[in-house]
Amino acid sequence: MSLQDGGCSYAVATASGSMRRRLEDQEFSLRVYPGTLAEGTIYCPVSARKNTTAAEAIECLIERLHLERTKCYVLAEVKEFGGEEWILNPCDCPVQRMMLWPRSALENRSGLGSGEDYRFLLREKNLDGSIHYGGSLQMWLRVTEERRRMVERGFLPQPAGSNPPSDLCSLPELTERAILESLRARFRQEKIYTYIGSILIVINPFQFLPIYNPKYVKLYDNHALGKLEPHIYAVADVAYHAMLQRRKNQCIVISGESGSGKTQSTNFLIHHLTALSQKGFASGVEQIILGAGPVLEAFGNAKTAHNNNSSRFGKFIQVNYQESGTVRGAYVEKYLLEKSRLVYQEHNERNYHVFYYLLAGASEDERKSFHLLKPEEYHYLNQMTKKSHKLHWDNYYDSELQDCFTVEGEDLKHDFERLQLAMEMVGFLPATRKQIFSLLSAILHLGNIRYKKKTYRDDSIDICNPEVLPTVSELLEVKEEMLLEALTTRKTVTVGERLIVPYKLAEVGTVRDSMAKSLYSALFDWIVFRTNHALLNNKDLEDSSKILSIGVLDIFGFEDYESNSFEQFCINFANERLQHYFNQHIFKLEQ
Repeated sequence: MSLQDGGCSYAVATASGSMRRRLEDQEFSLRVYPGTLAEGTIYCPVSARKNTTAAEAIECLIERLHLERTKCYVLAEVKEFGGEEWILNPCDCPVQRMMLWPRSALENRSGLGSGEDYRFLLREKNLDGSIHYGGSLQMWLRVTEERRRMVERGFLPQPAGSNPPSDLCSLPELTERAILESLRARFRQEKIYTYIGSILIVINPFQFLPIYNPKYVKLYDNHALGKLEPHIYAVADVAYHAMLQRRKNQCIVISGESGSGKTQSTNFLIHHLTALSQKGFASGVEQIILGAGPVLEAFGNAKTAHNNNSSRFGKFIQVNYQESGTVRGAYVEKYLLEKSRLVYQEHNERNYHVFYYLLAGASEDERKSFHLLKPEEYHYLNQMTKKSHKLHWDNYYDSELQDCFTVEGEDLKHDFERLQLAMEMVGFLPATRKQIFSLLSAILHLGNIRYKKKTYRDDSIDICNPEVLPTVSELLEVKEEMLLEALTTRKTVTVGERLIVPYKLAEVGTVRDSMAKSLYSALFDWIVFRTNHALLNNKDLEDSSKILSIGVLDIFGFEDYESNSFEQFCINFANERLQHYFNQHIFKLEQ
C-alpha cells in the first residue's frame, strides 16, 4: 500500500486440508552432526515426520551411532556463522524447525552457500545441566570465523537473508530471488512490514503480533517514512500529516490476493487515523467509525476456501477531518456484494458470518421469538456440494456430509456479543436489532421451502412443506396469502387484460432464491445507509467549512477457482483496473 494512491498486500500461502495431511505423513531427512560423540561420522541422516519430537530423533541417533544410553543427549540448532546454539526441548519438533529455514539451507545442504550454516548438532548434557562441547565445535567456529572474514573482504558473497533491509530498494541486486529471500528473512524475524520506496508490503502472519498497542501509535506520530521500522501506522501517519500540510485529500489503496490480510490492514489504518485526532467531539464519532467495521464484516464477510474472513464486498471508507485535524465524520461506500453466496456455497465455504453468530449466540427467548433451528437444518447453510456428489433434497440432512459450520479457533457466541456491542455503538436500537435478526431468520426459513407439482396433467405447483409459510410470514410481518402468491405465481399484463400465471417447477427455486437475495441485499444497503447516517450528522452536513479527508479503499482480492462465476469476473476485472491505475501512478511519480 502506498501512502497516497497505491498499494499492495501479499500473503503467505497456506495449505489446504488434504495438503496438510500429506505434509503430516511425509518423511523428511534430518542431518544431525554428532561431532566428537561419533568419531569418523560427519553427519547422521535421520528419517522424521513433521510431528516427530526431538526425543524420538535422539533415540534413533543413539541406536544408529551405538551411543551410551547412560548419558543424556540433546539436539541443538545452529542458524548462522558461529551463532548461538538453540537447545531443543524433548517435545520440540525438529522438522518444523527445519521448515522455517531459508530455501537455500534446504536445497544446498552440502555446498558452500549459506545452507551450510543451518544444521542440527547432537550434544551431551552434563549432570549439572550444562552442555559438553568437544573439539569439533571449536574447529567449526574457527572455520566459520575465517569465512566471515572472507565475506567482509568481498572474497565470498554475503549470505542471503543475513541482514535483510527494511527497504527493498536498498538491495544490491533487485532480482525476484533477492526480493523473496529478503521478505522471507524478515518474516522469520516476525517483521511482516517491508518498504519498497513509498509502498508498504505486508505479509499476513495469520496471528496477532504485539505491535499495535498505544505505544506504537505515539511512536509513529509525525515521523517521516523510513525513519522507523516499516509499519502500517507509518503509512497512516504520513497520509494524515500530508493532508494537513498540503491541505489536500489523501487516499490509501490496499490490494492483494484473497486472504492476504487486506481487511485487517484496513482496520489498523482506520484505528490509527482516528487515534491521530486527539480532540474528538462529545458525540464520539471515532467510536462510531470503529464500531462500523465489525458490523459490516459480520454482514459482508464469509469463510472461503482460502480465507476464514474473506470480504465479499468492496468498500471505500472516507474519514473526514476539520482543518485542525480533528475527526469530523466518515462515509462508507460499498461495491459488489456477492449475493449468490446467500443461496449457494462451494465445498469448504460458508454463508455470511452473521447467520452463524445469530444461531450460536441467541438467547432462549430469542430462539423462540425468531424460530431458530440448528445450522444443519437450513438449506442455505448446508451447501456441501462436492465435485463428484450432487446433493439432493432428500439427503441434505445427512450428518456425514455436514461440514464447515465451525472454524478452528472461532467463538461464535463471543462474536455475536461483539456484533451486538458494535451495532449499539453505531446506533442500532434494541428494537431495530430485533427486526434485523427477524429478517435474517426469515431468509433462512425461506430457503427451506420446497415445491412439487399439483397434478401430472398440468404445470401448476404447490409447496411440499406448507408449515414453513406461517413462520416466514410472521417473521417478515406479511400476510401468508400474499407470500404464497409471490412464491408461486407471476402477474402478466396484456392488452386490456391482467393475468396471473403460475410458475413452472423449474422456475420456482430461482424465484425463491431471488426473493432471499433481494431481501438480504436490501438489508445490507439499509445497514450501510444507517451507518452513514450515524457517521454524518445533520450539523456536519449544514456546516459549510472546508472538509479534508483520507480515503481507504479495500476491495476483493484476486480470485482463481476451478470454476469461476460472473462474480469472480467482476472481482478480477476490478483488481486489474486498480492495478492499472496503481502502475500509472507509480510510473508518473518516477518520471
